[in-house]
Amino acid sequence: MKRKTWSTLANTILLVLPLLLSAVLGVANVSADSTDTVNVTLHKRVFDEDQVPANKTNTGDVDSSFGGTPLAGVTFTAYDVTAHYLDLRKSGQTAEEATQAVQKDAVDKAPSYANQVGQDVTKGDDGTVTFSNLASKDGDKDKVYLFVETNSPTDITQKADPIVLALPIYKTGSDSEINTNIHVYPKNEKSTAITKDLNDKSKTALEVTLPNGTKMYNATFGQTFGYQLQIAVPWNIADKSAFNVVDTPNLGIDDDASTVQVAGLTKGTDYKVEASAANDQNGKGFKITFDTSTAAVKAAAGKKLTITYDATLTNAAVPDKALNNTATLNIGNGTDVTSTPTQGPEIYTGGINFVKQDKQSGKTLANAEFQLVKLNANGDKVAYATQASDGSYNWAATADGATTYTSDSKGAISLKGLEYSTKLSDGQSYALVETKAPEGYALLTAPVKFTVTQGSFDVTKPIPITNIKKGILPSTGGSGIYLFLIIGALMMGAAYLWNKRNKKEQNI
Repeated sequence: MKRKTWSTLANTILLVLPLLLSAVLGVANVSADSTDTVNVTLHKRVFDEDQVPANKTNTGDVDSSFGGTPLAGVTFTAYDVTAHYLDLRKSGQTAEEATQAVQKDAVDKAPSYANQVGQDVTKGDDGTVTFSNLASKDGDKDKVYLFVETNSPTDITQKADPIVLALPIYKTGSDSEINTNIHVYPKNEKSTAITKDLNDKSKTALEVTLPNGTKMYNATFGQTFGYQLQIAVPWNIADKSAFNVVDTPNLGIDDDASTVQVAGLTKGTDYKVEASAANDQNGKGFKITFDTSTAAVKAAAGKKLTITYDATLTNAAVPDKALNNTATLNIGNGTDVTSTPTQGPEIYTGGINFVKQDKQSGKTLANAEFQLVKLNANGDKVAYATQASDGSYNWAATADGATTYTSDSKGAISLKGLEYSTKLSDGQSYALVETKAPEGYALLTAPVKFTVTQGSFDVTKPIPITNIKKGILPSTGGSGIYLFLIIGALMMGAAYLWNKRNKKEQNI
């Protein structure tokens, strides 16, 4: 009996001895039960619109080939969701099902059962943030953490999916070695914050191809054209107090604020429009202010809004000068507002300069009067221009009411706001028809044809229009030509008498 007791005691000592030695010597057994904390590093990656890879998965290790672009400035919040996760497991859900359930609850925001344990922002060129020394155990239970993207730059339309980490995480290829430095790559999709272009109808109306093949947009004074803006709405727009668009055109373009429409939203409820006045630098513009508290604006999160409006070319536009208007998207909170500007395509108007001159001396001539016309391919006048006070041109088949253009004291005549000649139909061309010549000069009988194109408004190279001075005629009632007629008659009479006398002498 004593021998059996000693045998049992010896076996017990043999079992306990390794544990005692480990404690004395400080040797730890690497297992799921021996790791107290873990570090989780999030590597934020952003992809262009519709380029987010679906086949990229996280292994827990560093993945230099994950793709995308590192993104700084993204806020992540870490939560402890262990208790709820374990409740789901106890209810019969698998680990995968419980994980998916927590992720689903956190799509819009962290669920009420989540306990925040940390928050930080991705930084640096690598766009990373590390949550250090997270406890790996809750008593004898493994911890479960939730990581939620809670703020992003304004060009991020789709936030990363919530990340659920159920510890322990083992190193790749091992079933026993715990990974205490876990690396995860949350993915984002970004969109261009704001774009601007002419609508298709206006592109067709304004586009012109120059003789050198260059395509550009050309408008005449008073011509109206339509714009279209595309706004990418951030996924967290409901959290932003400032959400507006400001359109500021160059001088020479006036926006019509009354035509502003935002597809899918209601003016006066979801947004309001304020017109801005023109000044020495800019034409009339507008500001759209969105109400981020309305259901329709919140529903636009992660989507794109389309804004349309009309604008008009005014007589403040300078020919051959590129005209544009800048639309700026502003999104943020308080003083932390991100402003993103964009511009539409450049628009040009045409023009040309003339100088009235004496043909022989080159002297400039004032007070010559002209009408602007269009000629057909045969050179016939088919349209006469009447220019309104706003600079716009009206064309009629007759000269009744046609505008008169008069050369100034320097002989200058300037035409502005014309469409380019290549846009004229049926082989037509522009011409000036002189209706009154400068005093003492003969009236031009033929129209002066000219071409309006890019660069034709060069004020240093005006097109000369020359007149010929009339001959000097005697005044009515003066001796004038009669004196010359009398002298000529006397000379002819004398020649006749001399010739008659000469013949008589020859006959004798």
